[in-house]
Amino acid sequence: MKLNMPVISAALFLLTAGWSSCKKFIEIPSPVNQLDINNVFTDDKTATAAIAGMYSDMEFSSPISTYLTLLPGMSADELVYTSNDNGFLEFAGNTYTPANQYAAAVWAIYLNVYEANACIQGIQNSSGLSPKTKNQLLGEAQFSRAFCYFYLVNLFGDVPLVTSTDYRINDTMRRTPSSRVYQQMIVDLTGAQTLLGSDYPTDHRVRPNVWTAGALLSRVYLYTKKWANAESQASAIINSGLYTLSGLDSVFLSTSNETIWQLMPVSPSFNTQEAAFFIPGSPAQIPSYPLTDDLVNAFEPGDNRISAWTGTTVIGSQVFYYPAKYKINTGSPLNEYHVVFRLAEQLLIRAEARMQQGNITGAIRDLNAIRARAGLNPLLLTLTPARTADAIQQERRIELLAEFGHRWLDLKRTNRADLVIGMLKPSTWRPTAVLWPVPQDQRSANPFLTQNDGY
Repeated sequence: MKLNMPVISAALFLLTAGWSSCKKFIEIPSPVNQLDINNVFTDDKTATAAIAGMYSDMEFSSPISTYLTLLPGMSADELVYTSNDNGFLEFAGNTYTPANQYAAAVWAIYLNVYEANACIQGIQNSSGLSPKTKNQLLGEAQFSRAFCYFYLVNLFGDVPLVTSTDYRINDTMRRTPSSRVYQQMIVDLTGAQTLLGSDYPTDHRVRPNVWTAGALLSRVYLYTKKWANAESQASAIINSGLYTLSGLDSVFLSTSNETIWQLMPVSPSFNTQEAAFFIPGSPAQIPSYPLTDDLVNAFEPGDNRISAWTGTTVIGSQVFYYPAKYKINTGSPLNEYHVVFRLAEQLLIRAEARMQQGNITGAIRDLNAIRARAGLNPLLLTLTPARTADAIQQERRIELLAEFGHRWLDLKRTNRADLVIGMLKPSTWRPTAVLWPVPQDQRSANPFLTQNDGY
């Protein structure tokens, strides 16, 4: 399977021409690139077109939309792979190698990092933008860079922290400690919060606002165990009054009031990559990526999410469940937008942050808001801290299934991957598989890149 070729706006083409043929993650001749940046960011219209094109790339041609749900889902205990692509089989068995083409495709998120860096540089150096537009676009670019690094660092561990467009520097960069990459994310996101407003600059929520930056920042604080900060950021979003939990059948529609940030479909032929991947082409076809039996059995009796967010195919006597949060895999209407951040995750973040600070009652109330939407009975407010922690991970597993790799990242950050995946895949699992390999072609191009343990 190949990545789709990018759709590039006229303004953004000046920044991205020639990227798809690069072997190194950044290999752009500096003098030409500087001239192009200066040409693109001359006025509000062209600069806004460049930012809009950045999101189009994320949705249509980037691993952000193509693989950040699929590959972590197979690495974890969410998805089974039923076909014969060797690269996918390596992810399903956690036996990926430095030559794996899909690991290399995810590393190519650095193209999106470059795009964000070029926009930051062009916007900062521009004298032709109005102050309001300049702040909005700079905040969006800073958010986008932090978003890219969140996944790079969580999937590969220490990664080069690239904040410039100078290929002479970037081609020889060493891996940066993850803690330093997280620090940069926090700098970018807190900076974005000072620049972005609470209103969305578009009809749909396809360009970030201040709460979008806060949604990622709350997650970053959760992952770095800054519990009070995570609670504060999540609470600000929850209390903003802008977002409410939608009905299960409308969470992933373009009009959902639960959405904090979404990516708009670019191709007229399908709504989302998830639907294209997960929904079988016919009732007689075995799903390529069905849910594991372990995940299906984890649904509590009476949980309406299993009927609302999964589909079934019966082949002979065997029932296959598959992710069906998105229902339209081909054609139109284009009314399912790719949801990246939503209110339910913020409730789950706040629940965990509260639990870690000893506020068990507050944590359970947040969980019960999500459980009520799913048709489940409320949890008792008198649960022990240990049972509350288990309940949080249970709700995260079900609520966020097949969404941007949450389950894989949760298992890793809570140090449960070795136990859970080791029991599920005892013949192929090894503890070092919690990090994906640095692609071999990147190490061949940059001799300063070291490899993760186990490869």
